[in-house]
Amino acid sequence: MPKLVFISDEGVAELSDGTHWCIAYDQLPNIQHWLKGAEISVTLQLRGSLWPYALTHQQMGQAVSASTRSGQAPRCALTNPLRARARH
Repeated sequence: MPKLVFISDEGVAELSDGTHWCIAYDQLPNIQHWLKGAEISVTLQLRGSLWPYALTHQQMGQAVSASTRSGQAPRCALTNPLRARARH
């Protein structure tokens, strides 16, 4: 699972797998306490969203909406949230 490397002042999160994620601007206050090295999961949200992914801090259980940076496809394994719920 990728780990948090850095969050810029503009709300771009870099993960250890080399991906960069734009965090929804209204959710930036929610990630102020996320520390470097935290395990972050990436899941696909419902279709049609401006922010099609959710980044979840695994230890805290806190999620924020995100999108990939322009021209970048995610390189990590994505989980369909409906399938993930069915497993629990």
